[in-house]
Amino acid sequence: MARVLLIDDEVALREVLAELLSAAGHQTTQAGTGAEGIEAIRSTRPDLVLCDVQMPGMDGYAVLEAVRADPQLASTPFLFLTGLDARHHFRAAMSLGADDYLAKPVRQDDLVAAVDARLARRAAGRRESERRVAELRRSVTFLLPHELRTPLTVILGGSQMIRELHQQMAPEEIGEMATAIYKAAQRLHRMAENYLLHVGMELERLTVAESPAGALSGAAGADVVRDAANAQAREYGREQDIQMDVADATLPVAEAYVRKIVSELVDNALKFSEAGKPIKVSITAPAQRVTLTVADAGRGMTLDQIREVGAFHQFDRAVLEQQGSGLGLILVKGIIEASGGTLDLRSGGGEGTTASASWPAA
Repeated sequence: MARVLLIDDEVALREVLAELLSAAGHQTTQAGTGAEGIEAIRSTRPDLVLCDVQMPGMDGYAVLEAVRADPQLASTPFLFLTGLDARHHFRAAMSLGADDYLAKPVRQDDLVAAVDARLARRAAGRRESERRVAELRRSVTFLLPHELRTPLTVILGGSQMIRELHQQMAPEEIGEMATAIYKAAQRLHRMAENYLLHVGMELERLTVAESPAGALSGAAGADVVRDAANAQAREYGREQDIQMDVADATLPVAEAYVRKIVSELVDNALKFSEAGKPIKVSITAPAQRVTLTVADAGRGMTLDQIREVGAFHQFDRAVLEQQGSGLGLILVKGIIEASGGTLDLRSGGGEGTTASASWPAA
């Protein structure tokens, strides 16, 4: 049983519609004016609203605008019912976000079919949202303990060994252990940094490089890109795999965020490609756009995986055992979009991935 709200100034018509929908197994409530309808939507949270267009005072269009403007109500399915049949009325309804438009007089079968179709779509949307939440919950439950435990095990175990056995250890052994501890601490620090940045962007809608002083231009921007890409490659011992084609160009992003974009994109390219395969980093600056591109020759991503990119989401981790919390790419996307750019991912399974960050030319 679904809750359907009927908004119409004609009492007799409301009663007829209520009987038809009740016979189809739905629970109905009624409102005689647009203002009353909005209050009823807020108080009863119906699964669907069936609203007349032509009403005295607040008409159906105004009701729909108010509903769509309220974040708590905006997703409510909304059907218009009216005697108006002109095409421009249909277009007006749809442009405001109506889900369907039924012209009077409406047959019982048509009414029930339209209502059931919108309710089915709403139910499908809810199931998809619940699936995504469940998937995120599983990802967080699995990823975070692993991402915390692995570097901490190295740090705690290595430091304990140095503390207890340093007198028996050769200097080179201590150096190797210290290097392992340092790399594990770097991994832990990077995860914490990404998490905090992600939270900041989600909660505060972080803006990047709001003033021209925050941008990098010319050789300075190119140098930062080269430095960040090479630094990331050194962590994997793959400096020889990085191929640079970086033109001087203005990047409308502060230096710290340029480094974050490049390091995360290059890290993904290194993580998902084999040693010896090239990773191409380039900046191109045609007349209207400036584009930063990182392309690898790794295993690639499917179209579904590209669409599913999100925080704490990694693909085929149980099989591939790659490191990371899945935050990197979603952070890059957020930074690029906050600075007025777009991120484009192109890939084919087994054919590598190309990530392109593009901004309007200054």
